[in-house]
Amino acid sequence: MASKPPWVWDELTEEVREQSWQRLAEWVGWLEDAYSPWVMLPPCWPVHEGLRTELTMFWYWHRWLTTAAVNPIDGVRWHNDLRRSALAWRELANCRHEPPVAHHSQILAARRSKHQEYLSEAQRAGVLRRPEPEEA
Repeated sequence: MASKPPWVWDELTEEVREQSWQRLAEWVGWLEDAYSPWVMLPPCWPVHEGLRTELTMFWYWHRWLTTAAVNPIDGVRWHNDLRRSALAWRELANCRHEPPVAHHSQILAARRSKHQEYLSEAQRAGVLRRPEPEEA
């Protein structure tokens, strides 16, 4: 069985997970200081799963860059992707954690139902089958 990537923490012990969280939080603080005004995160970033996961991946990528990378293009890629992601993160910078409107869950349920309908249709039509390799 293949081991999980280091940024997937679901199998870590509680102690190691807490230490990892603390190191990640310290790195995110450094990131905000070092890359201001590009990087502007909401203080609630740890509770946004997508943002938290992406920051964790950037952290591991940055660690690799500063310890093992040998080509400067890797650093340029990291910075380009950081700037692009930081633009998306700005949308959460003023997050207020207001409760969703009452019908929000109904809208999400309808979208999931519609998604399932299209997925089933695609499976019936054979759209999701792996194409056979072409013969030369």
